[in-house]
Amino acid sequence: MWRSCLSLVIAFASGCHLAFPIEEQGDAGPGETGPKVFSAPGPAASLFGGYPKAFTITLAADTPGTTIYYTTDGSMPDMTSTATQSAVTPVTGITISANTMVRFFGIHEGEQSAVTSEMYSIDATSAQGNAGYLVTNVTLDGTSPVVVVAPGAMLTGRATVQTWVQGSCPACAGQVVFGVDKTDQGCLFDGGPGVYPGVTMTGKTFDVRAPMAPGVHEVRLAHIEQTSCANAMAQRALATRPTLARIGVIIVQ
Repeated sequence: MWRSCLSLVIAFASGCHLAFPIEEQGDAGPGETGPKVFSAPGPAASLFGGYPKAFTITLAADTPGTTIYYTTDGSMPDMTSTATQSAVTPVTGITISANTMVRFFGIHEGEQSAVTSEMYSIDATSAQGNAGYLVTNVTLDGTSPVVVVAPGAMLTGRATVQTWVQGSCPACAGQVVFGVDKTDQGCLFDGGPGVYPGVTMTGKTFDVRAPMAPGVHEVRLAHIEQTSCANAMAQRALATRPTLARIGVIIVQ
């Protein structure tokens, strides 16, 4: 039988949590115009230092045809700088191999979004020694992690999913719960992945339903250790756990 964390105290003591606080970004503020640009996965300024290894992110806009300008050296992106790269949304395969400041903005039909700055951290020793996950290459419509849909639309997502448990409990079960905002909808993984590097699933599919309320909504993940996905969802993982990461954005219109 898989083991699970019995209490919050035990969870933190045994390393059952990897804290991925959500960092709001990409949404135009009052008086701003232009496309909205988001990253996936978002930064993980975690309790244990960051992501466990080098990985890639995607930058994507809510408006098809948007050109995204970005830098990965911490400099401010502009259309003349040699450090600035650009491509039409979605921009995939941007490698994060060390602590990296990513800055980006989008332009569509002459309208420009504000520059967004995000700090990505990697701490292989700490992150690999604790329970966690890394979910990349996410699409919600077959192409992009950012979609614009009608209220209540059902989407088929696809992702590369890696998850593991902490070295102090190699027989623990773990779940990677997904959902929208603070509402759980299912599990990308449910079982005993073992210690790092754990289990990796390429092309994992999942169905996610868009909210009925118009607006910008985040597709999020949380890591939890219970005996089943049903028990994990009963704990309301997205609303209660500190192990959050954003992997996509649904804009309901």
